[in-house]
Amino acid sequence: MPNIQTTREPQARNYWLRWILLAVLFFLIAALALTLGAPVPLSDLWSHDSTRVGVARAIFGGLRPTRVLAAVLVGAALSVSGASLQAVFRNALAEPYLLGISAGGALGATLGLAFNNTLAFDLAPILAFIGALGATAIVYVLGQKGGGAVLDRSHLLLCGVALSSFLAALMALVVSLSNRADIAQQVMFWMLGGLGNATPAQNFVLLFAFAMGFIALLGSARDLNALRLGDGDARALGVDVARVHRRLLVAAALMSAAAVSTAGLIGFVGLLAPHLMRQVFGDDARRLVPAAAIGGATLLVGCDAIARSILRPIEIPVGIVTALLGVPLFLFLARRV
Repeated sequence: MPNIQTTREPQARNYWLRWILLAVLFFLIAALALTLGAPVPLSDLWSHDSTRVGVARAIFGGLRPTRVLAAVLVGAALSVSGASLQAVFRNALAEPYLLGISAGGALGATLGLAFNNTLAFDLAPILAFIGALGATAIVYVLGQKGGGAVLDRSHLLLCGVALSSFLAALMALVVSLSNRADIAQQVMFWMLGGLGNATPAQNFVLLFAFAMGFIALLGSARDLNALRLGDGDARALGVDVARVHRRLLVAAALMSAAAVSTAGLIGFVGLLAPHLMRQVFGDDARRLVPAAAIGGATLLVGCDAIARSILRPIEIPVGIVTALLGVPLFLFLARRV
C-alpha cells in the first residue's frame, strides 16, 4: 500500500527531541510516583529501627512498584484503545467506554463483589473482564449490517448507549437484592476507579492484553492512516475495511477490559492522551500508537500520584482526578470538533 500522507506532521528537526522529552517526562513522573503516597519516607529503608525498615521495604519494594506498574499498563491500554476507537469512528472525542465496556465491567464486578464472601479468591476482576468483553461483543454484533460486511458506526453507538443503560439497571438490581450491607459502597468505590488493589497477577494479565492489542494496532498502522481518508478511499487503496474494523475493535476491547478489571472505571484517559499526543506527534499511526501508550501511562501514573498524596493520609479515587482534568478538555474539544 502506498504511503498515506498525514495532515499534521512534526517537523523533522524537532521529532527526536519530542520523543526524548516524552521519555524523560515519563521516567521522572514514574520515579516521583514511587516515592509519593503513604507517609513513609524513603529514608526509612536505612533506618536503625527494624520495624520501620520492614514497613518501608514492604511499601517501596512491593506495594508501590506493583501499583505504579499497574498505572503504567492501565494508562497505556486505555490510551491506545482510545486511539484505535478514534480511528474507527473518525472522531477525536471517541474513547474506550463507548461500547458498553464500562457497564459490562461494572456489572461483572458487582456480581463478583456480591459473591466474594463465599469464595476463597477475588472474583470481581475475573467477572469484570468477562463482562466487559461480553458487552463489547454484543454491541459489535448488533452494530453490523449487510451480513457483517459493514459496520454502522451510529448504530453501534446507539446500541452501546442502550446496552449500557440495561446493564446499569441489572447492576442496581444486584445491589438491591444483595444481603450485604457494604455492597453498595464497594461498588461505588470500584466505579470511581483505583489502583490500590492491583496485584502482580493482574499486572501480568494487563501486560499480555496490552501487548496483544498494541501489536495488532501497530501492525495495522497503514490501515489506520487510510481509514482517516474515509471508507471509500480506504477500499480504493486496498484496505479490507470490515476486517480492519473488527481487528481494531477486538484490540480496543481486550485492552479496555483488562484495564477495567484491574482499576475499575477510570474515565477520560483514553480521550485525553491520544488527543494530546496527536498534537505533538501528528496523525501518522506509526508514531501516534506508541506515543499514545507512553502518554497515557505518564498521565495515569501522575494522576494516581496526585490522588494518593494531595490529601494525605486520605487517598481519593484516581477516577476523580482524571475526571477533573478530562471534563474541561472534553468540553473544549466538543466546541472545536
